[in-house]
Amino acid sequence: MRLETLKFGINDPAPHHAPDVAVLDANTGNLCSFCGQPAGLHAMRISNAFSCVLCGLVQSLHRTSIDEELRLIWLPEMSQPALNVLVRQIHIDLQELGESVYCNDTPKSSEGMRPALYTAQRILRERRETIAERLGSTRASDLADALTALADRHVGLQNLPWGGLRGFPTGRFYVGGVNVYDETVSSWRGKSKTLMQEVA
Repeated sequence: MRLETLKFGINDPAPHHAPDVAVLDANTGNLCSFCGQPAGLHAMRISNAFSCVLCGLVQSLHRTSIDEELRLIWLPEMSQPALNVLVRQIHIDLQELGESVYCNDTPKSSEGMRPALYTAQRILRERRETIAERLGSTRASDLADALTALADRHVGLQNLPWGGLRGFPTGRFYVGGVNVYDETVSSWRGKSKTLMQEVA
């Protein structure tokens, strides 16, 4: 499967209402065109491509809830799709352990893999400090405003030099004001087990 290039974008702020960026709950078996993983519940169609929630957030910075869903970090050693796959697996593992997937939460206990998973999230979250120094903000909405200003000046957004700028998913995704991210992770868990069985 040839993956599409994943870049920051300012697509419709409400993908679950837009005709161009539609929720694909009936098509949860599709693979994300950007990270190659199962799209899962609340997947989006962006232009002609399927997108999982994590890859969709990066391309939908104008969402009204984006600052609760995505934070800017500096991580030049990892691509955005690779980061999304890593965060996805962390969230799957945390949910299987009965833990919250939200990046600011702490584990209920220190048993098993819990400390390692939360530490991984914390380390990624702390990479926002470098972005704050470079850009003066870690808010995805501020990046959306900057991209809008550039687009208004007819500057092509596709070839901007992003360097190590990445979007770190927080473990939240809102549809109609309700956080539905946990059910999205649950749909990924089912697909992940199916894929592992197929490989075995």
